[in-house]
Amino acid sequence: MRHLTAMACFALIGCTSAQVGVPSNAPPLITEVTPPLSATSTAGAPAGEPALAGVGPATTPLDADNLNLNLFSLEQQKIDAAAAEQRLADARSQLVVIQPGALPDRVEGVNIALYAQQTTNQVGQRIYQRSRGLGASSCGRFATADEAQRAFLASGGPQTDRYNLDPDGDGFACRWDPAPYRALKI
Repeated sequence: MRHLTAMACFALIGCTSAQVGVPSNAPPLITEVTPPLSATSTAGAPAGEPALAGVGPATTPLDADNLNLNLFSLEQQKIDAAAAEQRLADARSQLVVIQPGALPDRVEGVNIALYAQQTTNQVGQRIYQRSRGLGASSCGRFATADEAQRAFLASGGPQTDRYNLDPDGDGFACRWDPAPYRALKI
């Protein structure tokens, strides 16, 4: 395609024997074109908003064949920048900052996910001997079953249950469910 275009250009140049130019006494060929009216033009500007310079019927005629192509785009850039600033201010007014709360106490060195992966029994299935039976447990001290299980394992569980967190002897403190952790790929 490039070769055909280049060949056509060379053919036209070869056929022209006289110099081509614009006569100096000819009137300028550039005429002003009024852009269509829009919400941002002078004639279509909403009441209370300033009219744009260089757009619409109020545009000055072209002088001395000078054409300023940046006039409209600079004005439009100012309008776009103002609109962007307004959108940013609106977005900032809707911003909600959530302050983090206190982190729960963590027992270091205890991995309940790994413990769940290493066990196969079901919740309530007794596999450890408990001498106390099903007496009152200390589960109310913990906010979640995960916290109870961590404390249980850190205090020697499941072989010993010092705080009576696993009265049924299944190895899971306070009805902790290992199923979500067993589903993880470790």
